[in-house]
Formats: sequence, C-alpha cells, structure tokens
Amino acid sequence: MKTKLLVLAAIAFFAFSTNIAIAQQRRPQAPDGKRIEAVKIAFFTRQMKLTPDEAKVFWPLYDQYQMALEEQKHERRQKQEDVRERLEDLSDEQINQIIDSRLSQAELAFNARKTFINALRKELSPMKAALFFRAEEQFQRELMERVKENRENRTMPPR
Repeated sequence: MKTKLLVLAAIAFFAFSTNIAIAQQRRPQAPDGKRIEAVKIAFFTRQMKLTPDEAKVFWPLYDQYQMALEEQKHERRQKQEDVRERLEDLSDEQINQIIDSRLSQAELAFNARKTFINALRKELSPMKAALFFRAEEQFQRELMERVKENRENRTMPPR
C-alpha cells in the first residue's frame, strides 16, 4: 500500500513539477528554447547563490538528471503513440500492462530525481538542495505567468 501511495505521489509530483522546465536541455533547440534555457541558467544560478565552483558541480549533475528525465519522457511518448489509436481494442490484461508500465516509468523518473537530489546534497550541501527546490518552483511559476501573459497579449484574428 505504501508503494502504491509513493508511486501515486510521484506521479502527481512529476505531473506538476517537471513538465515545463524539464523539457529544456543544453542541446540545440529552437530560438525560444535557447532563450528559456539561458534565463533558466541565470535564474537558478542567482536563486541558488551558486559560486563559480559550485556551478561547475551543479550543472553537470543537473544535465545528467535532465537527460534521464528526457529519456523517460521519450519512452513514455512512444508508448502513448502506440496505444492511443488502438486502446479500445486492447484487453484488460493488455491495459493493465500499459498501466504498470506507466507506473514503472513514473517510479524511474522519481528515482532519477532522488538520485539527483542526493548527489546535490552530497556534492554541494543540503541548503543548496533546498534552494534548488525553491528555485525550481519559482522558475516554473514565473514561466507559466509569462506564458499566460503572452497568450493574453496576443491579438486574436477576426473571424
């Protein structure tokens, strides 16, 4: 029962905390992605009060974490595409396998986050790990506010 609650909590947590900021990586991106990434780097560095030496430790750990999450997201999307069109044709057993697979993927993502946070605590400090949580939440909140503002400021074409 505890495992199920843990998995459900992990799913809920990741649904809200990773979808926006997680997709951004230090690799070739669209212009908006590059701009968001640059803002994100500056924001996290400032909010976490990272010294240059701490930044040299933090960013490789963070990049490794992001790559693990990106792999999980890629696998999940591939499986979703496979299932989306034929869901109604599947048996209960097949659907249960799909559900179990999704729960396993959420657990893997949770474990990647746990590994990252533990490495952060060990390599930098518990305070930096706590500052990371706060910076991550603030960044996501500000990003969502900007997205909302941009949508509101767009002029709708006449119908």
